[in-house]
Amino acid sequence: MAKKGIKSDKGENKKEEQKKGFIWNVPNALTLSRLVFTFILIYLILFGYPENFMLVGVLFVIAAVTDWFDGFFARKLNQKSELGARLDQVIDRVFMIPIIIVLLYKFYSIDQNLAFLLAACLSREIVGTPGLVIRMIRNTDAYRVKYIGKVVTFVQSIAIILIIFRFDNVIYFWITVLAAIATGLLGIIAGFDYLRDSLK
Repeated sequence: MAKKGIKSDKGENKKEEQKKGFIWNVPNALTLSRLVFTFILIYLILFGYPENFMLVGVLFVIAAVTDWFDGFFARKLNQKSELGARLDQVIDRVFMIPIIIVLLYKFYSIDQNLAFLLAACLSREIVGTPGLVIRMIRNTDAYRVKYIGKVVTFVQSIAIILIIFRFDNVIYFWITVLAAIATGLLGIIAGFDYLRDSLK
């Protein structure tokens, strides 16, 4: 019985250490790196785009890749945590929303067609915000991840990457349009799904 007690204590200590040190693991380091990319990209977009579009595009791709890989490493390295999942979703919004808004501001004078496509990429955030407010008021889990949300994030990233590079090609333009429309429609579905769950 004593051995079981010692083993249990070790397990509790390990869990406590993980809670204290969650911020320093690999997936959360990748997540936090997106916060750094956010400030860099906003600066580059405001004070250099479209001249530096290649740099902006490459940095955005790298930031998007960290979002795709933080979950992979969390599973692979057994470093999943509730706090890590919440941090990931908060940083996702802090990263994506300001960058889309700043790009909207820029594209309104560069190419209004692409500006409208960027606005479509905000559909999930617009529709889902009331659900987030409701969950915060009710003190329920505001950060539960669903598959549709992951799909929207992936398609949204692709659409924004295409818009940033905006190569002068008819086929490229229509691929960009389709990606943005897909983001808008999936975002509306995901937003209403989130809102429905919030009202239960």
